[in-house]
Amino acid sequence: MKRVLAAAVAAAALATATPAQAAAPDPVRALEKQFVAGHGVKISEVSRMEATDEAPSTSQMTGTYAFGESGIVAADLTMRSRPKKSSPLMTFRFVIVDKQVYVQGQGLEKELPEGKTWVRLGGAANATVTSHPVDIFRPAALKGLLSHARSVKSGLYSGSLTSKQLSKLNASKSGLPMDYRLNIGPTGLPSRLRTSSQLDFGKWWVRETADTRYSAWGHKATIEAPPEEQVIDSKDIENTGLDEMLEALQLIPNEALASR
Repeated sequence: MKRVLAAAVAAAALATATPAQAAAPDPVRALEKQFVAGHGVKISEVSRMEATDEAPSTSQMTGTYAFGESGIVAADLTMRSRPKKSSPLMTFRFVIVDKQVYVQGQGLEKELPEGKTWVRLGGAANATVTSHPVDIFRPAALKGLLSHARSVKSGLYSGSLTSKQLSKLNASKSGLPMDYRLNIGPTGLPSRLRTSSQLDFGKWWVRETADTRYSAWGHKATIEAPPEEQVIDSKDIENTGLDEMLEALQLIPNEALASR
């Protein structure tokens, strides 16, 4: 009888015991494991800039980043921008390969010689193009966002960074303090990043926001430069206003172009 009671107690204990939960993946280690040549991640980003007495400007970017052993080495991105509410929607495609930036899109075709469909803009300091003040594909930057979070709940890290803290994280541009919300998925990889920065001068202010979603981590990604016979260097095009166009549309934010 005692053996029967002991077995019953043991069975009840097993039935009510809470299974041990596996430790959550380390996001920084999960990111570094993605740095495999031929693999990539898809992104979809919406950015917005607004200022006192000015209509907001918006842009959308979708595409793929390709990884190498140390991080992002190439990108194929489509950007749609509307500098002003009354402006037509403009679409450009950017390819960054071997530290060179190539672009094609509206407003450029009529300026190009016959047979040329791409413009080479110049050397790229970094293949990551984003409107965020920080590049989460840099392990040190991702680690900083995680460590500075004031709130962590269900994979959502929320916090703020000062300009000095941004600089220490190797941010891709210096300047304004930043508020952020970073979502980490069950695999430990980022699924969404939202940032907001604002500068106030009394009655005048300017605000920048960006919202990016990350998906298809680890999918096969091969990004190649356009055929050389279809490419012309920007310095060889006269009277196009190419630099002014890109700066006005803010299509190359942060340090994508070393020359800017």
